[in-house]
Amino acid sequence: MIRIKKKSFPEKVLIFINLTTLIVQLFAMDSFGLGLNIPILSLSVPLICIVNLILAIYWLLSFQWPFFIFFITYAISFESWQLLYQFKAKGINTSSGLNVMSYNVRAFNRFNWLDIKEIPQLISEYIETVKPDVVCFQEYSQDRAPKLKNYPYKIFKPYVQNGNIGSCIISKYPLENSKAISFETSSNGGMQADLIWNQDTIRLYNLHFESLRLNSKDTLLASNYSKQFRSKIKGVFETQNGQVLKFNKISKSNSFPEIICTDLNNNAFSQSYKSLSKNRLDTFKAKGKGFGSTYQFPYFPLRIDYIFITPNIKVLDYRTHNIELSDHVPISADLKLR
Repeated sequence: MIRIKKKSFPEKVLIFINLTTLIVQLFAMDSFGLGLNIPILSLSVPLICIVNLILAIYWLLSFQWPFFIFFITYAISFESWQLLYQFKAKGINTSSGLNVMSYNVRAFNRFNWLDIKEIPQLISEYIETVKPDVVCFQEYSQDRAPKLKNYPYKIFKPYVQNGNIGSCIISKYPLENSKAISFETSSNGGMQADLIWNQDTIRLYNLHFESLRLNSKDTLLASNYSKQFRSKIKGVFETQNGQVLKFNKISKSNSFPEIICTDLNNNAFSQSYKSLSKNRLDTFKAKGKGFGSTYQFPYFPLRIDYIFITPNIKVLDYRTHNIELSDHVPISADLKLR
């Protein structure tokens, strides 16, 4: 049974720390719907939750009452937890739909970030093995891109005029009415195209929002980097918010069912995510599992790549692919019109 006894001083300190991190977690997740927008807090949600989970396990194994505080906060923030972690999806998908993949390929290792020379070929082989119907690439490099013979339809839009890197959509089905989507004063951007599938038209958006440019030196703990890090994050978040607002205005004129493949460069607790996901469904939340981490950042689960859909599309399945050929991993969703 749970025991209540006089606590030692270290235990009192630990309880105080735990209560503080639980309160911070609730506000960082915006569990009360207050519309808070604190960049550092929202970005730190996965770390805060992991700390609280470890402490909850400690209290549970030692049969002490603070475990119930964690349980209460979990119940309050249950909806928010689903954006961070999904248990294995219920049921087995037996239906076939449109399989859409989103993948930031980091220019196919253009600047040799990875010590693997065959990156373009390996990505090509993986896609040919997985066989998605549509692939939306971000950071697609024209001069390093492999040929994918089973995809007769391809549209590329550079991020900047006459550029070599940009957004690209390849498809087994016809693509029409493509347009570039540009973000002022940014080297990122996107595109749109209409997919003709089973005699229906679906609007595809392939978007790459302002980059966080995180690296291993970015931390809140080292004094020589923390101030610079906070300033950088604040600026990036503001830029992203502006880009999302611009895209939402573009999307308003669309009358077709829409699929948005994006490297949002932010997690699911950010203001940019909230704006982009409004009136749309995050396919990970519907059918994903685990943390669904899409960006390879040491010791820190970051889900910054998404596939959003409008309510007139149904999610049959979702997958986070376990392959390390970029700083991102591909994600895919099986979709069907309602």
